Amino acid sequence: MSSITFRGVTKRYGDVTAVSDLDLEIADNEFMVLLGPSGCGKTTALRMIAGLESITEGELSIGDRVVNNVEPQNRDIAMVFQSYALYPHMTVRRNIESPLRADRSKRLSKGDRDARVAEAAGILGLEDYLDRKPAALSGGQRQRVALGRAIVRRPQAFLMDEPLSNLDAKLRTQTRAELVQLHTDLATTFVYVTHDQVEAMTMATRVAIMNDGRLQQAGTPREVYEDPANLFVARFIGSPPMNTIDGQVVVAQDGTTGVVAGDQLIPSTNAPAGSAGRKVVAGIRPEHLVPHPDGTITGKVTGTEWLGHERQLLSHVPIGDSNSVQVISRADPDGDDPRPGEQMRFAVDPDRVHLFDADSGARMRRTDS
Repeated sequence: MSSITFRGVTKRYGDVTAVSDLDLEIADNEFMVLLGPSGCGKTTALRMIAGLESITEGELSIGDRVVNNVEPQNRDIAMVFQSYALYPHMTVRRNIESPLRADRSKRLSKGDRDARVAEAAGILGLEDYLDRKPAALSGGQRQRVALGRAIVRRPQAFLMDEPLSNLDAKLRTQTRAELVQLHTDLATTFVYVTHDQVEAMTMATRVAIMNDGRLQQAGTPREVYEDPANLFVARFIGSPPMNTIDGQVVVAQDGTTGVVAGDQLIPSTNAPAGSAGRKVVAGIRPEHLVPHPDGTITGKVTGTEWLGHERQLLSHVPIGDSNSVQVISRADPDGDDPRPGEQMRFAVDPDRVHLFDADSGARMRRTDS
């Protein structure tokens, strides 16, 4: 078993709490991505799994074994860092083989070492580069060598700390697909740290979103996108991000609910019973904010971004007291662009308007009572 479990894990550096009371279970063979902005605690959590950081409070298990006081070399994990950290004087073959030669307690025969190197090179497409040195490789090839060095160990889990950040955009896209296939081929647990939500959403079995050292939400990419637990997750996940508008809940005479923001009316079926007058933040994904002549939201177009497969309309929506908020709407790429300054109306599906408490940021859900 290669499951990894955090139970109330906290890490402090003096008066600074890097990770606070983390409860997270990473299942056997799962591809878990720890996602969040810089300084959110995701790398510290990864380093505690590796044993490179001590645990202040709580319990961390790998499989059925608590590893709080287990040395890194005895945890049966392999870590791939942001920097390739290859030996420049060694060939690709020797770099990949180096962990097998370093572990004297499990020293393999030369034949077994050669077989593991050949297997890793085959998985990563490095067969033609085994006799080259790192200086003769591209950035993507060096990253594959670093992965190969981890693969030959056949660990219970792979830990990866932003391994694609040094690659260009095209190579990142290619390597993302290769890592997903690698996870399938090896059928073991991957824990991957990134601040890039595209990496998280395209690679993960589940995503754990962190902020200020605390876990905000863990779920599949679809769950965290369609059902964000709080305002931070709603704004962090999505490109472009979710539109958010401050207002308060209103209930019409026919019982329908919505949010009023100045002269704007945002219909929503997600207001809890008895929440009339409550201050909220309405959240609308750009694809759910549709230009429509009968829409209840009005805005002034400030620009258009044409991306080939879609257009993004940028508008300012007035919300009272001379205040306005910028919103983004996804539109069909065909047709004429609206003129800057043109007034437009937008409609929304009331079932798709998320509501968040204005004070706590917590997601508000419709109830029957």
